[in-house]
Amino acid sequence: MSESADDLWRLLAQAGHMPYGDAKDALLEQVLRHAEAGGHTDIAFNTRMRLIAAYAQGMSPAKLFVPFARCLADYDREPGAYDDWVAGSLRWDFKFAVRAMTNFPEVPKDRALAALDQMEQRYRVEGQSPQAVYAYRHYVAKHLGDLTEAESWYERWCTTPRDENSDCAGCDPTGKVTWLASRGRDAEAVELAAPVLRGELNCDEQPQLILTALLLPYLRTGQLDAARDAHRRSYRVLRTKPQDVSAIATHLEFCALSGNQARGLELLDRHLGWLDRSPNPSAAMDFAAAAALLLRTVEDAGHGDTVVRRPAHLDRPAAESTARALHAELAAEALAIAARFDRRNGTTHQTELVRTVLASTPIVDQLPLSAAAVHRVPVEQAPAPIELPALTTAELIERAESGLQRDATTEVTALIQRLTEAAEPTDPLLAGRRAAVLARESARGDDCLATESLLRRAIEHYTAAGDEEYRQIGLGRLGVHLCRHGDPAEATPLLRASLAHLGASADPAVRGNAVLRLSGGLLDLYDRGLLPDDAAAELPELLDRADAEAAASGDDELIGDAAKQRLFLSENNSRIDDADVAARTAISAYRRANLPFRAATTLYYLAGIHRAAGDFAAALAATDEALPLLDADTRVGFRTALFARRGDLLLLLERPAEAVGELLTAIAIGAPAGLPQLPYAQWDLAIAYRATGQLLDAAEQAEAAITALDGAGAGGAARGCRYLLAGLHRSLGEPDQALAVYDAIIELDRSVEDLGDEAYVLAETADLLDALDRDAEAAERYRLAAEVAARVDDPIRVAYCRYSAALSLHWSGDSAGAVAAVEVADAALAALAATGPDADLLCWHRARLDHNAARILHAAYRFPDALPRAEAAAAGFRAIDVIDRAVRADYDQARILLDLDRTAEAEKVLAGAVAELDDTHPAYGLLTNLLTETRSRLG
Repeated sequence: MSESADDLWRLLAQAGHMPYGDAKDALLEQVLRHAEAGGHTDIAFNTRMRLIAAYAQGMSPAKLFVPFARCLADYDREPGAYDDWVAGSLRWDFKFAVRAMTNFPEVPKDRALAALDQMEQRYRVEGQSPQAVYAYRHYVAKHLGDLTEAESWYERWCTTPRDENSDCAGCDPTGKVTWLASRGRDAEAVELAAPVLRGELNCDEQPQLILTALLLPYLRTGQLDAARDAHRRSYRVLRTKPQDVSAIATHLEFCALSGNQARGLELLDRHLGWLDRSPNPSAAMDFAAAAALLLRTVEDAGHGDTVVRRPAHLDRPAAESTARALHAELAAEALAIAARFDRRNGTTHQTELVRTVLASTPIVDQLPLSAAAVHRVPVEQAPAPIELPALTTAELIERAESGLQRDATTEVTALIQRLTEAAEPTDPLLAGRRAAVLARESARGDDCLATESLLRRAIEHYTAAGDEEYRQIGLGRLGVHLCRHGDPAEATPLLRASLAHLGASADPAVRGNAVLRLSGGLLDLYDRGLLPDDAAAELPELLDRADAEAAASGDDELIGDAAKQRLFLSENNSRIDDADVAARTAISAYRRANLPFRAATTLYYLAGIHRAAGDFAAALAATDEALPLLDADTRVGFRTALFARRGDLLLLLERPAEAVGELLTAIAIGAPAGLPQLPYAQWDLAIAYRATGQLLDAAEQAEAAITALDGAGAGGAARGCRYLLAGLHRSLGEPDQALAVYDAIIELDRSVEDLGDEAYVLAETADLLDALDRDAEAAERYRLAAEVAARVDDPIRVAYCRYSAALSLHWSGDSAGAVAAVEVADAALAALAATGPDADLLCWHRARLDHNAARILHAAYRFPDALPRAEAAAAGFRAIDVIDRAVRADYDQARILLDLDRTAEAEKVLAGAVAELDDTHPAYGLLTNLLTETRSRLG
């Protein structure tokens, strides 16, 4: 790091944009060391002042006392040497110091009380309201257990006027809510918080802390929906802030007392490591007590042997413990810390508070925390178990063959279990049929290798039995399987040889099924892109033959199967009308054959065809028709897929509220089976929730989907869902979480060398950092985005990012860097112009660059260079009718003219701009005020 004053001031500004935590502390400490070494006393003082707040609101509040004492002494030695803001900041820092003293039992009680007296004296001498003093006298009295005194100070706190030293409009009521809740005055606590929650809260600590303070009052007053929302909203923010471990403790307590032990264990697993690095003993005591309470309720529910992991810390290795054992360990830890406070305070108050928490009993039996938790599936997920009579192996095989044909899932599962347990028959024909049955069941589970092995075993048995018809059927089934999952070079000869033999059968059903196996195999190869053109041309003739054989057999199942294959062929040829006709033929046949599952799957497939064609209403109508065909015996995978498709279609039809219910049903059905399509349904559900304004639910579903997609190696889908999640974080006011998700997307794009997407997301994160006034970081992101965009020949994004980087450098205080960046941006715009883009697009970007350049050059006191850029910006925006930006460029042009002492010209520019606006425009007041000032100069 350079030791120049300019560099140190710049780093100090950079630290100001960082979140509270170790990284911010480290940078400030580094600046302080260099400032002291270089004799930069002003920078050193400013850095110590910032360290006080950083330590207080980060992970090291014990370290704030030294810089606070030093700054206080320096200021009191010569108050007139400091800017006006210092006195107010030191008054505020007294609050940090007093609060920190109550959190460390090693700090003598008298020292905290003396600090309060010093704080009150300073406030009175400086003519400030004592409201903040009364608040902190209340906190100290409450900590000591002097509840009468605490109530007295509370009343004075509430009745004394607020001023600039008071805690913010969210934090001040949070302390009051906490007091009222601790005294059992829950209704008052809720009432006091209501107007705060309705208002605008700009504090980094709010509204998550006041919502956390309301968790138990909401529960105890029966406001369960409010309790649920408060938990979900506040925890989302707190979960990334280890300095708020005491608030996490309240969420653990909430889970324990609302019947959400599973959720509580999830939070405990995520945050137990925070206990070891708690910012202060008071927070550690709170967390240990709440965690012990949670584990006790787990034990009370009969799950004391539940395994809980505790991470390693210092010399303690990582270990697994039972809920029962960890409950005892954490309870003892909380009581030990409380005893330290009580020895310091000369009371037993902290121990009594911990024992109260440890002995707490549930307030409600079980409070569902999401819509998914209370959603009811419209059909039972499974029928009653099948009780099979004693059957011979031959009877088991015959019944299993019939059940597979009828799609009797529950019965087939029981029969397969029996067949698996039974010895292989000695009769080779029975052994072959048994292997074929097991292969069909294996194929339903997508175990391709096991299916192929069983089919080959069946063929061996048929060969040994000397039954050529069964053998040829087996060869045909193997051919179909290989067309779908294996080697087509082996598959098609098997199918053709099988048809050549079976085509001579006297039974039209045998002939028809052989034809369908060949045509079905060829269709599978078509789907895999492995079917030669001459074979594809053969398909219509094969299906005509299958239809004829099916009609001759009079077998409705075969008629349906033939029509269903024609449906597949019609889809491949994009003939929607033919697909409808084929589907209707198949469905009618399956209904006649009493095969509702096959009718439902045909409708599902037809829905997919209509969806692909963009006819979402027709697709939904097909799923509507399929729904009544489901029953408790319908396969879980298909039921899940059908409801998921309905949700997807309702989303496409812009009916998200209805989509929510269908997708919740799909997830509820499929979750117990861990189906691979579930994360896609969760992704769709997140989209539906976003559309209905249920942003918390949307974010939770997106997070669950991403975890599952990552686990399944579905990187592309996970990226898309992450992009949705980043937007949700932004809508929820969670910018840091959004940035973390964007960074994960960028890493994914880099891993697959997708430079176009990487540039896009880098630019988007830069825009977000710019909106957050994290200007130095924004400038760096814009620079990276421009470099990546240049590598993929995207001159529009290069130009945008270059001129945006220049302005961000300007806002960060790096004037020289901003001026240099303007030259780079000018070159980028020239490169864009050379590509011959749309004239209006080029005008837009040129005007934005000129406007940014005008601001930057003006701030660098290069007024003659700034003026033509401002003029060009205003003209450019007007040329494309962007008046809002044009008048803002007029404002900057007028300011430059005033600095050049060209007042009459400035008045003319401002008057023209004001004339273009009505008095409701956001810039109207800014322009009229400057116009008034300008005219006063003219006299």
